[in-house]
Amino acid sequence: MYGKQKAKRISAVLLSSAVLAASFTGTGAIIGTAAEPLSTDYGLMDEIQDGTILHCFDWTYEDIREELPNIAAAGFTSVQTSPAQPGGGTGAWWWLYQPLSFSIGNGGSNTLGTKAELQALCEEAHTYGIKVIVDVVSNHLAGDHTNIQADLKPSKYWRVQQNWGSSRKQATHGDLGMGDIVSEDSYVQSVVAAYVQELKSVGVDGIRWDTTKHIQVPSEDCEFWNVVLDDEMYNYGEILGDPGAGNDTDNVRLMKEYTGLMSITDDVYGNQVRSSFNSGSVPTTVGNWAYRGISAKKLVYWGESHDTYSNGVGKDSNPMSQNVIDRAYAVVAAHGEATSLYFSRPSEKEKDAIHFGVKGSTHFTSAEVAAVNHFHNAMSGQATYRVNDYENGCAVVCREQGAVIVAASGENKTVTVTNGNSTVHPGTYTDEITGNKWTVTATTMTGKIGSSGIAAIYEDAVFNGSVAIAPKTNTAFTGTMDVTLKAYSVTDAAYTTSEGASGSYTNNTKITIGANTPIGSYVTVTVTGVKSDGTTVTATSRYRKKDPNEKIMAYFDNSAYNWS
Repeated sequence: MYGKQKAKRISAVLLSSAVLAASFTGTGAIIGTAAEPLSTDYGLMDEIQDGTILHCFDWTYEDIREELPNIAAAGFTSVQTSPAQPGGGTGAWWWLYQPLSFSIGNGGSNTLGTKAELQALCEEAHTYGIKVIVDVVSNHLAGDHTNIQADLKPSKYWRVQQNWGSSRKQATHGDLGMGDIVSEDSYVQSVVAAYVQELKSVGVDGIRWDTTKHIQVPSEDCEFWNVVLDDEMYNYGEILGDPGAGNDTDNVRLMKEYTGLMSITDDVYGNQVRSSFNSGSVPTTVGNWAYRGISAKKLVYWGESHDTYSNGVGKDSNPMSQNVIDRAYAVVAAHGEATSLYFSRPSEKEKDAIHFGVKGSTHFTSAEVAAVNHFHNAMSGQATYRVNDYENGCAVVCREQGAVIVAASGENKTVTVTNGNSTVHPGTYTDEITGNKWTVTATTMTGKIGSSGIAAIYEDAVFNGSVAIAPKTNTAFTGTMDVTLKAYSVTDAAYTTSEGASGSYTNNTKITIGANTPIGSYVTVTVTGVKSDGTTVTATSRYRKKDPNEKIMAYFDNSAYNWS
């Protein structure tokens, strides 16, 4: 199944540096000590579809890796990167959506990092229980074919159809500003399939397929999806609006065929919810494709996406406040079965000023976003019932053991809302965000919504704090090393080291270790914090101070060679 990690077959042979130098000229050796499993249970889902996704739009792999403790604590089961293919230019974010090849870029100003850094991200993410999704551009390459991969330059692999419009044929054969690749060609299919396997080989768990509706399905005499999709990976496709069939009956038919192959975005639903909150109104919808016969288990929701934000000042979600987006995300992510994506906003707003390789907002660590994720994970498998409570000015998502209540406008107010279909079991519940108590009867839910305008009430709502240390435990260093102390939604955060240092800290505080530790010994760092329910959370890591001239020891991944 997608999202499940297969155990690697690792040779237990330790090799000296001399043997390594003689035997390996490539990148097959994994240097260092295997990471210890983390003791912290972040409550993440085993399957990508069952959890939520953090879109680290434009972030480098190293930036994502640095934030993994906070991402796990915030309850995200998966992270999504921007395209790993080398971009056709540098700077503006959209160059990554005009790639030069179907391959992982290996560093340079037109990539998010090296192939080794992507693999390192995947490996460390898995120690937290986080899956990695990579955005794949497969409908086209760069508009200027001068520097695209040589084997795809022949004209037989491309078609240019001007005046792209709204018909299904134009959607699948039209020019999007870059030549449309001939997706039904078997060689094209083999090239894209090989790229998917390259991503899988470095530990990528899932693929987000860009411009999915512009590639035909099997009933349209195209085997592209049957060839390129790896069923052991999670796959979801970007379809904005509908598949372009021209009438609803055919659009639903096509959506059912697409969702028989992969999960699909439902941007219409998220866009409607977002627009309602932006106008201070209760949303007028409780769904879109899910209410037209498409299984929610095959849908991806969002409050906003990189397309709604990054196409220029004043367009789509770009001018809307982060709080409006959070309210929309709270509604869509509170649903069961569908997964939801949370977008890390760039610091810039102008289309061409938004550059890839620049880390975006870390607002995903806010109490309200994390609480919604924790709620989503805790409610797994429970029924969903949506209520647009116009009388009380709230959108309500009811689950069997809790609910998310979002005010259309305003904050810090007590409300009584409808317990739709008596879905939520009667009792007293806690809002994870504020700690406020809510009373639930068979027909109503009463309590106070805090300053975010969002309440996430559920039984045992206490998973709202954690501490962590980066880099990961057992990292070796020479001389001295800086470590970063993480504190998420806790008070009284404090640290101690085996070298005798101690003190209080705030999130992302850096301390230097190693000055008072002899070569060959370990430095232990421990951090603690107090959660809102009064319990203490602890994390401990140790780091070995090594001799800079010592022999390198390594594990060799034998799975690709099967040497005796």
